[in-house]
Amino acid sequence: MGRIIRTCKIGVALAVLASPALASAKRDDAINEYAAARLAEIENFDSNTLKTYIKLYRDAPDSTVLADRIFQSAIRSGDMVAALRAARTQQLRGNILGETPLIFFAEAFKQKKWDVAERAAEELSERSNFEFVVPILQAWINLEQGNTASIDEEKYQSDPLFVFYSNDQRIYLDLVSGQIGKAKLGIRALAGAGDDYVRDLMFRAAPVIAGQGDDVFADALIGTALGPDRAMAASLPTENKRRSRILAEDGLAALHVRIADALLQQKANDQALVLARLAAWYSPDNEPAKLMLAKALFAQGQDGQALALAETISPNSFYWPEAIRLRITGLPADDAMKLTREATLRWPHSLKLALLAGQTQEAAGDFAGAVDSYRKLLGFAAKSGVSPRQRAYYHLLLASALDNSGDWPGAIKELEMASTLDPNNAQILNYWGYSLLERNEEMQRATAMIQKAFKLSPESAAITDSMGWALFRNGDYPQAVELLERAAKKSGSDLTINEHLGDAYWQSGRLRDARYAWTVASQTAEGEAAARLISKIDFGFAPR
Repeated sequence: MGRIIRTCKIGVALAVLASPALASAKRDDAINEYAAARLAEIENFDSNTLKTYIKLYRDAPDSTVLADRIFQSAIRSGDMVAALRAARTQQLRGNILGETPLIFFAEAFKQKKWDVAERAAEELSERSNFEFVVPILQAWINLEQGNTASIDEEKYQSDPLFVFYSNDQRIYLDLVSGQIGKAKLGIRALAGAGDDYVRDLMFRAAPVIAGQGDDVFADALIGTALGPDRAMAASLPTENKRRSRILAEDGLAALHVRIADALLQQKANDQALVLARLAAWYSPDNEPAKLMLAKALFAQGQDGQALALAETISPNSFYWPEAIRLRITGLPADDAMKLTREATLRWPHSLKLALLAGQTQEAAGDFAGAVDSYRKLLGFAAKSGVSPRQRAYYHLLLASALDNSGDWPGAIKELEMASTLDPNNAQILNYWGYSLLERNEEMQRATAMIQKAFKLSPESAAITDSMGWALFRNGDYPQAVELLERAAKKSGSDLTINEHLGDAYWQSGRLRDARYAWTVASQTAEGEAAARLISKIDFGFAPR
């Protein structure tokens, strides 16, 4: 930690003090305050951090460094007023971020300052990373001013990002403008997509459509959105089952949720948090926005804020299973199991919660409990019309729990069921083949299964590792090294893959490389695995 503080003092803090406004201040005090604020920010004390930055900024209003730190800290703590002020300072200094015009647009839209919103959209069009949303934003401005709700596609119709993000926005525009018939046609076209944003659209549209008297269509939307949990719909007392309309802010929140989700998947966590904050700013009670913000906060290490948001989702909400999944993130094993147990008592026939319970129990080492949960899951699935492919996945989970509990014959029965339901499933083939390989059983069959899995999914690090390990077990060390190196490059510090790579290096005569790979593997090893790796590093690899 000392190195971080020294870097702050000598490097960045000097930029703060470069301002003439601070020239007469006590430099050491300002440096120490800045260093303390940076340390607090690193340790996630954002409320105190933001206050310190704002205090320093009063003495150094020209400091772009402080403006940047205020902006980041304000976004993390949820102070959108402070974030706006910092963004304006960045704009004046020409140090504007690509997503900043979205903040200006949101403020103007909420205040119905349409000319300011138009200027923000124009500024966004000059920044290629978010240019694709410009015609969507302009359509919302036009609608709120009483004009046509259509999106101008002429300039952007060849942009795949625009096409992707505009498909549900057209339907939100129709819902807000009261064109319910057109909205229903659009929803029918999207219904089979199965993406989260389509589910969110269905949940949002159903009360509006029910409010227009079409209960059958609305109920079908809820059932489709709930998927295998559709039977829960009748037992959940939901608020606002009928609603005359939704707001433009709901549509804009949905847009920002989708972009934030994509950014999180790309590990662009800072930008994702900005977009998630904006989604919740547009529509504070919007549950998909709350959950996306919670995910973005978790990605930033802001667990307290994330958990508080997830806890606001009611057990009467369709989003409750997802909120429970988020709430167990980072919890100790016993607490996680307790929470999922309580949740399954509330929703006793929920496939999502039965799945979550089994996964939580298995992660905690309660394999007998996981076996029970997965058997219940399969029972629910049989009654809910779940697809064969999905049931095959549930059988694979049960096989894993049985295997870990010491019941390999029982696991084989489940793997046979899974393979019958989905014979070309790479995960099933890989699990079965690798398990046989580790048991020195049916080696030829095991290798054939893994080869088939590898052909089906050559980009999977886990399957590439299995293929490399099969080659190793068959004595083809050079080819094994090639594949295991590829798997290690994809997976980083994965214990099993790096241990396999070390073994293959050793058998190929690359002793130094072997010890390096084993050392990487040992960084995450515990118990027996740690002792085994230490022995390999010290004494080398002893073939079985």
